[in-house]
Amino acid sequence: MRGVVLTKIRVEKENKINFGILFQKYMLVPLSRGFLGYLSFFILLIISKYLGFLIGNRASFQIDYTDFLLSLLGFVFIFVVKLRETTKGGVL
Repeated sequence: MRGVVLTKIRVEKENKINFGILFQKYMLVPLSRGFLGYLSFFILLIISKYLGFLIGNRASFQIDYTDFLLSLLGFVFIFVVKLRETTKGGVL
């Protein structure tokens, strides 16, 4: 009889949801990957603008606010892909 009670307690402990792990898996990982996507897209834009300046296609090398906004596409794309990967099998 005691073994049955211990088994029940173990099953109940395993069924409890750890919100820290859920937050890390479903929000922190996609957000960090999205930030890396933002940075990589922004660096790619800077390199292409600088190369255009060196070649002579552009008169000056400057970074506009539209470059920051365009880099948000990198964040959104990578965030959505990682979020879909983590929720593929279901949230819980």
